[in-house]
Amino acid sequence: MLFTITAVAVMGATLFGSTYTQTQIGAQSLDASKMDVNVLEQIHQMGGLQLVMPEAFAVTDCGALADSGRKVVEFNLTGESVTLPIMGGKTYNAMTFSGQVPGPTLRVTQGDVVKMTLTIPAGEVTGHGNDMHASQMSAGNFESVNPGQTSQYCYIAQAAGTFKYHCSGVHLIGMDQHVLSGMYGIAIVDPIDGYNKLMVEKTSVNNGKVSLDRQFYDADALEFTLQYNQLYLTPEGNYDAGAMFQHHNTATVVNGMQFGYVPNMVHNLLVKGDANKNIFVAQPWNGLELKQYQSQLLFVENNQHVRLFVENQGNEPVFFHIVGEILDRVTQGNRVQSAATETWLLGGSQGMIVDLVFDEPGAYAAVNHDYAAIYTGAATVFVAGDPFGLNPRLVNAGVIPAPVPSYAYALGNPSDAVPPMGMNSIAHPAVNVHGLYTDDVASAKIASGAIPLWEVVPTLPPIP
Repeated sequence: MLFTITAVAVMGATLFGSTYTQTQIGAQSLDASKMDVNVLEQIHQMGGLQLVMPEAFAVTDCGALADSGRKVVEFNLTGESVTLPIMGGKTYNAMTFSGQVPGPTLRVTQGDVVKMTLTIPAGEVTGHGNDMHASQMSAGNFESVNPGQTSQYCYIAQAAGTFKYHCSGVHLIGMDQHVLSGMYGIAIVDPIDGYNKLMVEKTSVNNGKVSLDRQFYDADALEFTLQYNQLYLTPEGNYDAGAMFQHHNTATVVNGMQFGYVPNMVHNLLVKGDANKNIFVAQPWNGLELKQYQSQLLFVENNQHVRLFVENQGNEPVFFHIVGEILDRVTQGNRVQSAATETWLLGGSQGMIVDLVFDEPGAYAAVNHDYAAIYTGAATVFVAGDPFGLNPRLVNAGVIPAPVPSYAYALGNPSDAVPPMGMNSIAHPAVNVHGLYTDDVASAKIASGAIPLWEVVPTLPPIP
């Protein structure tokens, strides 16, 4: 009689709901007629399962992984309900990971061990879980954690790319409320060998002939994260499941906010000379008194490699497009999907990495090219180079000592759009405090070096 260890393991998986992969099981056939009788008896007594159980389940055992020779990255979160602002001076009842929407960004290198610990404060009204899409493990690990309790699990980040994480395990029926009320975030898994150089197709004219002129950019890039979602709310700011089932969203948000990356009163003053003259069609977060919620622009240099980590956290499709630019490369997982494309479609719970170069000085709006999404909040403005000719004025006023290649050197880039440094990251010149944060989280950002512009701007010298 011939049988295989693999066959026994597969039958065991079917009966007991365990997960096995070819990387966990050596698929070798064994001839029973040539095996030692004692070995066969051991297999019979173990039911064929113990042959693979230790190896298969070691990949999620925190103790075993700590001694595996891999780097262990701790990712500690709390699950808590708070009140946060929405457009129009209103608030809503948010559910958050660690007091912010989206939750903190996890960044690791392919092959690292993630040690995720979720704590639910005793005063929280409900349990929360955490489903990390970068993992490959039993869904039982994502079960909800009750108030006053802590849960922990470990996994190996085997696949490179961008991955969603979100509240899960709340006995399924309540998961939509938790996720669509703010309990989501992004995990970035850098390729173990780093990112590739970027090739951009250009053309040139030589002796009256137009020909291809491919330009190559180093793999190092200035990086941003953009996470899209929707809010479904009652007038009182509570989650509206009925609206969600009909796909009638109240707002479209990018990193938790509607129009969070558009000009504010400071930009009005710099460009128009008048803080009350808006330079964008919608500027709902204008005043310095809004502190961390005041809108901020995203600043980049011309001819600089920019890398965007984009995740669709919501129910509606994202038709990602940058007005006036081409997406030079689109990567999903660890495979390039497109080059030189205008728009890329992301379904729910799907992410991508966009690499591009802003060639000309100017303002560029990144949008979800669904008009309803644009008008309800999904417009994000990048400013490349010095399109407003501010360098001489900023230098004369003493704000900067010399001309700069982007306004980030004067104002910084918003903290909620700046991921942790990773492989092939270019450091941002400065980071300002911006995001759908509780005051405690904003204070922690300041303590870590982010600039509170609402305190700094009034101290700047007058800019003629």
